[in-house]
Amino acid sequence: MATLLRSLTYKGIPVWRHAQIIQWTTQIVSGILVVVLVAWFFTNIATAVHERGIGYSFSFLEREYQTPIGHHFLPYQPSDTFLHAFVVGFTNTLLVSIVGVALATALGILIGVCRVSGNWVVSRVALVYIEFFRNVPLLVQLFFWFYIVLGLPSWQDSYSIFNWLHLNERYLAVVWPTAGSPEASLTWVLVVVGSIGLGVAAFRWLTVREVRTGSTSYPLLTSVSTVLLIAVVIWVLLSVATGGVPFTLSVPELEEPFGNVSGGYEWPGALIALVAALVTYTAAFIAEIVRAGLQSVNRGQRESARALGLSGLTALRHVTFPQALRVIIPPLISQYLNLTKNSSLAGAIAYSDLTNVAKTMTQTAPAISIFIMVMLAYLALSLTYSAIGNLYNRYIRF
Repeated sequence: MATLLRSLTYKGIPVWRHAQIIQWTTQIVSGILVVVLVAWFFTNIATAVHERGIGYSFSFLEREYQTPIGHHFLPYQPSDTFLHAFVVGFTNTLLVSIVGVALATALGILIGVCRVSGNWVVSRVALVYIEFFRNVPLLVQLFFWFYIVLGLPSWQDSYSIFNWLHLNERYLAVVWPTAGSPEASLTWVLVVVGSIGLGVAAFRWLTVREVRTGSTSYPLLTSVSTVLLIAVVIWVLLSVATGGVPFTLSVPELEEPFGNVSGGYEWPGALIALVAALVTYTAAFIAEIVRAGLQSVNRGQRESARALGLSGLTALRHVTFPQALRVIIPPLISQYLNLTKNSSLAGAIAYSDLTNVAKTMTQTAPAISIFIMVMLAYLALSLTYSAIGNLYNRYIRF
C-alpha cells in the first residue's frame, strides 16, 4: 500500500499535496454536492405538489383569458389566450425596463458628474439628492409619486400644450407616429437605422482625426447632421414616389363625456408614477457608481488634460470618462437588473406589469406553472442586460 501511495504522483509531487489536484478535487466534489442538493430540493417540491394534487401543467395557455388588462402596449382583447395575455404583461414590463434604464442612466450620469463638480452648491445639491433617494425605500417612493399623479387636475382641466400633450390625474396623452404606407415606413426606418450606423462610424473617424491632427472636427455635430440629412432626403424621396409620407403624427383628442382619448398614445398615471419612482431611485445608485468611477481615474490624467488646454467638459469627455467606464460598467449592469426586477412592485399601484398580470392569472390557472414562466421571463431579461453589458465592457477594455 505504501508503495502504491508513493507511486500516485503528478509532475513528481504526491497527489495529496499537489495544489492543482486538490483544487480540481474540491471543485468536482462541490459540483456533485450542488447537483445532489438541487435535485433533492426539486424532487421534494414535485412530491409535495403531487401529494396535494396541485396542478402544474401548461395546457391553460391555449384557453381564453377573459380578463381585461388595464394598459397594454400590444393589441389585446379579453377573448385572447392566456399566452397572449402573458406576452402583453411581459411587453409592459419590457417597456418599463427600457424606458427606465435609459432615463435612469442619463439622470444618474448627470447627478454623478455634478457630485464631483468643483462648484460647492452643485456638489451639495447632488449629494442631497443621492442620500435622500437612495435611503428611502422604493415602495415608499412609489406611493409618493403615485399620490403626486393623483393630485393632478381632472381630465376637464388637463395641462395641455398645443393640444399635442394632455396631462391629468388619469393619463399622459401625447402625439404618436402612425405608419402610412407599410412599404414606405419600413424602407424609411431601415434607411435611418443604416444612417445611424454611418453616423457612428463618422463620429469615431472624426474623433480619431481630431486627436491625431489637433484640428477641431466637430464629430458629434457632423454625425448627427449626417443622420438627419439622410433621413430628410429619404423622407422626401419616398413621399414623392408613393404619394404619401412614411409616418404621420396622431394627435390625442379628449372625448366627452368620460375623457377618453382618441388618437395619440396614452400613458396611464400608474405607469408615469412607476417610471418616475424607478428612475429617481435607481439614478441615485448610478450617480454613486459614476462618482466612484470618475474618482478612480488618476488625478494626473485630469491635470494633464487641463494643462494641454482642454476645457473641463472636453477633458471629462475624452480623458476621464472613457477611463472611468472600466469601473462604471460592471456595477451599472447590476443596477439595470435591479431596476428590471424592482418593476415587479407595479402591482402596488395597480399597473398591469408581468407580475401583476400573472398574479391575476392564478385565480383560474395553476400558480406554480405561471410563476415558473414569470421567473424565466425575468431571468431572460436579466441575462440579456448582462450579456449586452459584458460585451460592451469587453469592447471598451484596454
